[in-house]
Amino acid sequence: MTIIGRYVKFSSNSVIVEESFLGFLNANDTTGKGLFDVTYAELQNLGLEIDDMRGQGYDNGANMKESHQGVQTRFLKENPRAFYTPSGSHSLNLTLCDMAYSCVKEKNFFGYVQRIYTIFANFINRWQILKDNVKNWSLKSLSQTRWESRFESVKAMQLEDVRETLLEVGEIDSDAAIAEEALALAENQLSGFDFLHYKETGFPKAIEEATEIASEMEIDPIFKEKRKIKRKKRKDETSSSEEVAFTIEENFRVNFFLYIVDQAIASLEKRFEQFKWYEGLFGFLFPRTLRIMKDEDLKLSCHRLENALKFKEKSDIDGEALYTELNLFRDSLTNKFSSPVDVLEYMKEDGYSPEACIAYRILLTIPVTVASAERSFSKLKLLKSYLRPSMSQERLSGLAMIAIENEVLDDINCEELIHQFAIKNARRASRIIG
Repeated sequence: MTIIGRYVKFSSNSVIVEESFLGFLNANDTTGKGLFDVTYAELQNLGLEIDDMRGQGYDNGANMKESHQGVQTRFLKENPRAFYTPSGSHSLNLTLCDMAYSCVKEKNFFGYVQRIYTIFANFINRWQILKDNVKNWSLKSLSQTRWESRFESVKAMQLEDVRETLLEVGEIDSDAAIAEEALALAENQLSGFDFLHYKETGFPKAIEEATEIASEMEIDPIFKEKRKIKRKKRKDETSSSEEVAFTIEENFRVNFFLYIVDQAIASLEKRFEQFKWYEGLFGFLFPRTLRIMKDEDLKLSCHRLENALKFKEKSDIDGEALYTELNLFRDSLTNKFSSPVDVLEYMKEDGYSPEACIAYRILLTIPVTVASAERSFSKLKLLKSYLRPSMSQERLSGLAMIAIENEVLDDINCEELIHQFAIKNARRASRIIG
């Protein structure tokens, strides 16, 4: 597990929202309690007070977000001001998955793509056949967590070469089950015009390109016609009532569009329900909202935020003072203020809005994605490869710190660091000899 610290940094000229890598943690117990315990212990080891937390963000795993035993709930019991937000990017990724899997054809399409990869990846001889037939690209497995990887998997696929390779595997492979599956994919699934259409987006362009591919592969560029189901007429309908009739192509397009739109709306409502508290509590601090708010609504929002930031009979801000500062600030609020960072920079230079500065710092501290955490795992793959399968936890986190926070490393005086290290070793050696 990786742990990232997010904070607002005041430099001499600007306000910067920083996210810093703090280390990798062993997560042998992946329950909510297990992950909470190891995170809590690491924060204490780093000298970071739990009472100072104002935000926490994770992916949408049940052990992290669960409202009874999840990590976020356990931290909220320790500090109710550690507001939890699920990762916005991960929630959007789940929405895309929901949209895709709402359409049966789309779901089957990606299932075929994964089956093709599995056939070749599970046996080195088959992979060599693929390399011999296909040049300049390679099959990729579908990721369950990153939708972009699916796009790359499909974009790289050269269907004609893959189909020929599957036919070869079906003819020469000694495994009867694999041979049968390879032939079925090549002769049935990859020979359907529907499958070729789904390789690219944009319906008119996709139809044109799919037709060209179908011609090269000697496949009829037509959609298969389904059996028509006759519907009984209602009593108020006459025999002359006109029914809208679609061509097979139009029906394919309309059904695909309706599937996607319907599931997109349902999924967005479900996934982003968790973000409504954020808008209700901090929305008034955004310049566009602050500019048009009524005085009574602004005062109510300031006092609501004061109560939300109260713990052990003490609040981070004074709601009445915050209202006064924001009300005065609105006189100078122009279109040049496009984000909370712009507002905080102005207030920092102005020096007359201490309560508002605290409110904006808390707003900017709350994480909205876990992208930095995801990027740190990319470094982990480079550090802990099959050539170095084991190393101490301290060494792993240290090397990761150097790789991820390399800008900080550039500011370190390496000669002085080596000198201090040499002095400590010399003292240790003298004690041993003495």
